[in-house]
Amino acid sequence: MTDVPEVLRSKYFFDLDLMEYRELFENVSCVWEIVKKMQEETPVDELTRARCKSVADSGENESDISGSVETRIAKGARVGPYVVISGDGGLVCIDEGAEIRPGSMIIAGKNAVYIGRGARIGPNAHLDASKGSICVSEKATLRQGSYLRELSLIGTKATIGNSCEIKCALIGREAEVPHFNYVGDSIFGYKAHIGAGVKISNLKITPDPKKVNTVKVQYEGKVYDTGMRKFGAILGDRVQLGCNSVLNPGTFVGKNTLVYSGSNIVGFIPENSVIKLRQTFERADLKM
Repeated sequence: MTDVPEVLRSKYFFDLDLMEYRELFENVSCVWEIVKKMQEETPVDELTRARCKSVADSGENESDISGSVETRIAKGARVGPYVVISGDGGLVCIDEGAEIRPGSMIIAGKNAVYIGRGARIGPNAHLDASKGSICVSEKATLRQGSYLRELSLIGTKATIGNSCEIKCALIGREAEVPHFNYVGDSIFGYKAHIGAGVKISNLKITPDPKKVNTVKVQYEGKVYDTGMRKFGAILGDRVQLGCNSVLNPGTFVGKNTLVYSGSNIVGFIPENSVIKLRQTFERADLKM
């Protein structure tokens, strides 16, 4: 797609020198093609297994391993009690200095899970790679009760908080998804942050007259069909979303933008913007 304007390309949203998983950014013209690549599963699986190659099993840790799963736990990694690792021919690699805290569960299925050096997982985190591989980078944090589903890519020093669900999303370096959030089929840039209760909607509920129902993007009067039934949002570097905001399918937020709490947005928001929600309030006397 050679006619895509610059504001819908990766470089508009991200400093690519700070973006991990750069393999996915190669040979794409529009930024949403990266999400489409991830949905194909193979690119995510390949980059996850490539990171697993450096992990040698020290044989020093014990965990509750069930099923047929190759598990490599590097020297200096710590796996707490009541951690369950299971699979059906898959691969789980826990790199040096990583810590898997009590009660966490890693389900590989036939796929791969990589936990990077110094990462902190749990307690009671759930990583389910049964439908697609999962990669967690160096010094990332998955807090209590976080839920990573298939094709999740978590960047260095990124934070996934309590009761947060991630699915087929790239969460960039030092980005934060900290409290009661859902993020699906999306990309977050460097130090992007979303407040408590923010939801990224990734599936259209309005019917498509042609019965295709793919997410379409409008910019300056032109419509671009992403070809995806599920596509959430692109958040550029250092974007801040206020608590309880909702981003509808096919939302693009440029770098350094601030979105006020409770906003409901869709479409393209230029970089360096402030999006304000205006409300009116009434006060009345309480009659007893």
